Amino acid sequence: MIKQIQNIAHFEEVYKEYYIPLVNFINKFLNNIENSKDVVQLTFVKIWQQRDVIDVKTSLKSYLFQMTKNTMIDYIRANKKHRSADDSMEVKSLEIIDHVHEDALDPYLVRQALDHCLKDLKPKAREIWELNKYEGLTYEEIANYLNISKRSVEDNISKISKMLKENLKNHPDLFD
Repeated sequence: MIKQIQNIAHFEEVYKEYYIPLVNFINKFLNNIENSKDVVQLTFVKIWQQRDVIDVKTSLKSYLFQMTKNTMIDYIRANKKHRSADDSMEVKSLEIIDHVHEDALDPYLVRQALDHCLKDLKPKAREIWELNKYEGLTYEEIANYLNISKRSVEDNISKISKMLKENLKNHPDLFD
């Protein structure tokens, strides 16, 4: 169950906060504001219908953006067959999105590999990474929260990113 959507009032708060950012996000892909609004509406309908069974393991913001992206891909597939030959250029770009989605890495395997690499980090460094990458906090927000300098946050993220890149580049579960 989504903790932030316990009743209609909470749902409305989430809707008001994220509707415009989600429309803008999807519009970067679709370049059609009406279709982008449709996709976001469909996403919120799904969320409301499935609110009792959805289990958010990341931040609500991350979950909403990923769910909206997935809804967009479904929307594109459903509307592909209704396109005319004049839309062939747009269809080509949409096929690229489909291809990227189909070839996407399994999020469970990625998270498992990341957790394995991060387990040996110092607790503070790991917390900095998780606050930034999993919770979506900015460097400044992390610095204020942990009472450290923004530069310290930047240095930690940079070092961890380099370490992960090196450790994961040949990971057998992630790459062929």
